[in-house]
Amino acid sequence: MELNVYSRAMVLLGVINEITSLIWTRRYWSAGDFKLLVPFTDRHAALISKGNLIMRRGDTEAAEIRYINIRRDTQGVEEIEVQGKFLTGWIGKRIICGQIATRDTTQNIIRRIVNETVISPADPVRAIPGVFLEPEETDTGSGRIDYTSEAFSNALLAVEAAAKAAKLGFRMRTDARAGKHYFTVYAGRNLTAEQGENPPCIFSPEFDNVTEQEYTNSIENLKSTAYVGGEEAATRVVAEVGDGSSGLDREEVFVNATDITKVYRDASDTEITRTDAEYLACLQERGFSELEQYAETLNFSSRISPNANLEYRKDFDLGDRVTCINKRWGIKINVRVTEVTETYQKNGKETEVTFGESLPTLIARIRQASK
Repeated sequence: MELNVYSRAMVLLGVINEITSLIWTRRYWSAGDFKLLVPFTDRHAALISKGNLIMRRGDTEAAEIRYINIRRDTQGVEEIEVQGKFLTGWIGKRIICGQIATRDTTQNIIRRIVNETVISPADPVRAIPGVFLEPEETDTGSGRIDYTSEAFSNALLAVEAAAKAAKLGFRMRTDARAGKHYFTVYAGRNLTAEQGENPPCIFSPEFDNVTEQEYTNSIENLKSTAYVGGEEAATRVVAEVGDGSSGLDREEVFVNATDITKVYRDASDTEITRTDAEYLACLQERGFSELEQYAETLNFSSRISPNANLEYRKDFDLGDRVTCINKRWGIKINVRVTEVTETYQKNGKETEVTFGESLPTLIARIRQASK
């Protein structure tokens, strides 16, 4: 394993090949991260600096160094611990200053958020150098929706929410030679057992392609129905969205959407007045997006056997929908590959795949509660 180290301007500074351990985590609809442990040497100390970028040899995804810790143990062994995020994390450096209100595909909406906050913002000082939209992006087939962004919301959180609601992924492809980073939105392939267009991917102990499995199904965070309150007015418009559940199956939540107004100004500062139907549609779309954050959790985590019949990034990749089976547990589910963690150590490599959605983190719960 070799890691190329670059400056922010994509000047190659050197190569790290003495690695104690590397944990490289890719995520479908959020920014990935890494943790690196290397011996302390003068060369490593010179290469490892906050803001520098690292790339695995032969890969197209880069990550930024954000955390450095140097320690010496009782035996006199000195090590450097390095942590950071993939370059999609750069989107989180910006907020959406003006509201984005549009009817478009989710793919185009996400690209617009990134373009207006990171690539070509109205104020040139907000632009991040070297970042571009992927020019030849594949159409994901996402349908048109009535979208209104939250005023002054973090751009990365807005992208993550939109991507998760539409089951789309996003990533930054780095062209090291050109020194450019290309943002792209994509949809994983359907590799489930029932489809016939692609070779199916089935993970099961019976097929000897997994060594460990862990299954979680939780409704602790589930909400089935959302009441979405619009702008404060004499008669406040409240939209109701959900799956039609009733009785004990009905779990309700209120979404405060006062930022969605009937009268707003578009990007050219023209005043626009929504019709009643358009306004209701905007509130409903906000409600559906919020309900995605309160969905039933279905998680099937597996460690992939190094001798498996399915090869990561060849037979399946991040974002693909596959079939997971455990006959002893009576489980057969079609789920998406939402996270892949590759761990490199001196004694070998391990690949852990998360199928479905992880349980909500404490930060996600706090964020939901604040809304």
